[in-house]
Formats: sequence, structure tokens, C-alpha cells
Amino acid sequence: MVSPTGIVYEPGTPPTETRYSQTAALYLRSEEPDRARERALEGIDADPANPIHYFLGGVANARLGRYAEADEMLDEAERIYPAYQLDVEPERLSAWADAFNRGSEQFADGLDEEAIEAWRGATVIYRLRPEAHRNLAMLLSQEGRLDEAAAVYRDLLAGLGELPATRILEAEERAQREQDRREAEERLADLLLITGDFAEAEPLLRARLSRDPTGTEARQDLAAALAGQNRWEEARLIYDDLLSERSLAETELHSLGVALFRAGVPERAAEAFRRLVDARPVSRDAWFNYANALLAAEEWNTLSEIGDQLLQLDPLGETAGLLVARAHLEVGDEQSALEQLERVDSAPVHLEGLTLQSAGSESTLQGRIVGNVAEPGSRLAIRVTFYADDAEVQADTALAAPPPGEGSPFAISARVRAAAYRYEVVAPATGG
Repeated sequence: MVSPTGIVYEPGTPPTETRYSQTAALYLRSEEPDRARERALEGIDADPANPIHYFLGGVANARLGRYAEADEMLDEAERIYPAYQLDVEPERLSAWADAFNRGSEQFADGLDEEAIEAWRGATVIYRLRPEAHRNLAMLLSQEGRLDEAAAVYRDLLAGLGELPATRILEAEERAQREQDRREAEERLADLLLITGDFAEAEPLLRARLSRDPTGTEARQDLAAALAGQNRWEEARLIYDDLLSERSLAETELHSLGVALFRAGVPERAAEAFRRLVDARPVSRDAWFNYANALLAAEEWNTLSEIGDQLLQLDPLGETAGLLVARAHLEVGDEQSALEQLERVDSAPVHLEGLTLQSAGSESTLQGRIVGNVAEPGSRLAIRVTFYADDAEVQADTALAAPPPGEGSPFAISARVRAAAYRYEVVAPATGG
């Protein structure tokens, strides 16, 4: 027996009709898969070497949504009679389509857990189509189930390494499968970096780098994977190469600084952030990251020198104030350290956990206001300046002071897609 794609099958044991198989097939045609399953199981008990019972039982299980059992039975049918693949493959694809469509409908209705189960069933019964795997991995990732999502991507890649037995793929289909494979490798590599599976991520990242040899992100990720395996010298060569490039964009400098900091080389992270503050001297976050890298690198002289610039952009930041005080103390300037501590202690409130989020044409600064010495309920006028590449927009707000030590969230937005921001106090706390 030869498939349309040229597979030559071993003879095996061909299927033989029995009264069990005939009855099971009749029930399947009558859309009674539960009864078909019962007859198929009876046939297996009576004649376990006959593949027809496993085939019919697998089809019945698939129609009942019992995909794991269906998968096992259909595999057994093919093991006994390899050419059964020509009959099994269309049944698997049909069951896949039912499960995939059901999952899509449930996802559209907001039933994420039900969609997960449906798409999981689709991936079990057939893996030569990527859509169910891709959707399932996406949902699992969103729910933080990263190990499960990684396993789905592995199975997806295994399926893309196989070809259908019943038909020859057109050139367009082959090209699409290659694109799907590359995308799945990239998503899996990203997950493995997060979960710390650096050795498994490395070959995927090297493949990515071979496609994009000058890509900043590809090189950063490979360096992170090498550092995660304690191959510091190899990682440092990549980081040094990246830092030597003078054309890195601001977003690339930020990503590189974060990567270097996480890799445990804060002195190199400080270099990346220093270049970032040179490019964007009005960015509170750039200066804050630079200061933290200097703190981790114990570069006290430089940190004490940049303290004033940081505090101009982050005047109510308790963390910023304390690290500047620490720098003054480390360089022996106890008077400046004491003055800075008094400044932190006397601040009306503290603003902490600041994050800038941009979506579409709007940006939002989010964080927490923590009460300090201001009268609870008094209002503090704050001005945030949002900086885009070709514009700056100011947004004023009045924040109510919480009781000392207590915090509450705040958000300030402006109609601009900002890359940086700073804030300042424009009026002291008033009222109560």
C-alpha cells in the first residue's frame, strides 16, 4: 500500500469486518457514537488483533469529545495496520475542525476555560494544523500557565515537522507552514526565557539570530540565555558588541540596559542608561534606571553627582531620595546625606511605582500616592509633562493625600503617545 504522498506502508494486519464492526459502523452512520463505542470495545475484547475495532472505537470517541481515548485507539489501529493512516487522517482532521470551531465560539462568548478545553482536544486529535495550538498557547500564556503554553508550542513544532499522508501540499501551503514554524519558535523561545529554560531556548534563539544577524532584540535574548547558563564570557561579548553600536534607538537602549541589569552586570547597564539619559535628559524613568544601575554597581561618586538631576524629575519619590542619600553617605558627605533624609521625611506625600503606558494616541502615568506629612484629604497640585518625539503635552491634576503610610492608586493621562515624562509639584498641599 502506497499513500498519495509516496509513503510505502508495511503490510501489517489488514482490518477484517466482524459483527461488532458492522454494528459499530451502523451506529456511527446513525449518529449514535456512544453505542458505536460500546460495540467497538466489545470487538476489541473479542478480537484484539483486528485493527478495525480500534479504528471505529477511535472515531466514536472523537465524535464524543473523548479525544485522548480517540488518539490512543487510532494510533493502535495504525500500529496494527500502518496503511490505516489513510483512513485515520481525515477522521482526525474532521474531529479537529469540530473542536477548533467549538473553542472559537466559546472564546468569542468569553468562556476562556471552555475554549481552552476545546482547543486542547483539537491539539490532541490532530497536530498538522497550527491554529488550535496557537490559540491554546496564547490563552494559557495570558493566564500565566507558561509551562503548559510551552508544551503546546513544542507539540505545534513537532506537528509542523510532519506532512499529511493523504495529499501533497501546494507551494503556498508549504511557505505558510514555514512561516508558522518560525513564529512558533519565536514564541516558544520567549516563553523559555521567562521560565528560565535557557538551554532549550538557546538553539531557537540562534536560529532567530541567523535570520536577523543584526537584530538588537535577537542578540539581547541570546546573551540573556547564555548568561542564564553562566556562560558569562560569551554573553559579555554580545553585550559589548551591542554597547559599541552608536545607532541604537532609545527603546533599544532601554531594553539593553534592562537586560544587562538582569544579567548581573550593572556597570554595563549603567552605561546603556547613561546613553539613554543623554538622548532623553527629561525622562524621569531613564534617570531612575540609571541611578539604580549605579547603585547596584556601587558607583557612588557618579550616583551622588547625578542625584540633583534625578530629584528634579522625581521630587516626591521616596526610593529616589533614599538612594541619593545613600550615595552621599558612601562618598563621605554625611551632611548632604542627612539633608536628603530630612527632605524625604518632610515630603508631603510620596509617589511610588510609577509606570508610563501608551496606547494609540494616549499616554497614562500610573502609580501610587502614599501619605506622609500632609494632612489626610488635602490636595497637592501635580503637573506631568509627557514627551513625544515631536511634541510635549502637560497635564495638571490635584491628588488627595492619604493618611500617613497608606496608599491609593492614581492615573494621569494626556492625548499624546509619549516616550518619556517628568512630573513636578506646582502647588503645596491645601485644604483637608
